[in-house]
Amino acid sequence: MVFVLARYLLMPFALIAAILFLMASHIIATSLHHQATWQRTVATVTDVSPYSEMQANGLKTDGINIAVAYVANDAPMAWSGKGKDIGLYKAAQGDQVEFYYDPADPSKLDTAAMKGWSGGLLLLAVTGGFTAFYVWFFWLRGRRAPPTSPMMPLATGVSGAGAKPAEQRRGTFGRH
Repeated sequence: MVFVLARYLLMPFALIAAILFLMASHIIATSLHHQATWQRTVATVTDVSPYSEMQANGLKTDGINIAVAYVANDAPMAWSGKGKDIGLYKAAQGDQVEFYYDPADPSKLDTAAMKGWSGGLLLLAVTGGFTAFYVWFFWLRGRRAPPTSPMMPLATGVSGAGAKPAEQRRGTFGRH
């Protein structure tokens, strides 16, 4: 009874952990893909200006609007927008910043920086470990009936209205 209750009470947490594991895996895989297949360039920050946004829930978000100039596919390029869109959260005018750009569309930039790498690995380890343990412990591992004591005879000879044949009896926690 307690085992089944724990199985279903922990299920939402296991599903959330599995989703977080998949999200972290996707972020890391995307960053590694950009580092492996996109071209590298050095951009010069040409303009920086701070901004504040008010979210629908009333929270204020601060960030920087940024403009950068870079060379992609032997052609001069320029990009401007919110710094967070390209993974840049701090910059000063004149800074040199390393970026990766998509060779098929050089206007797509990404720092591909593994910011928070150790935290991401910790998140992967904790969520993956919890999910794997939950699935193994509550769904995959076999349960056996506890060994009978030599002092207590088996209940094979029980008779009465509620008695079941030996082959229909279940082991601990409803499993054979």
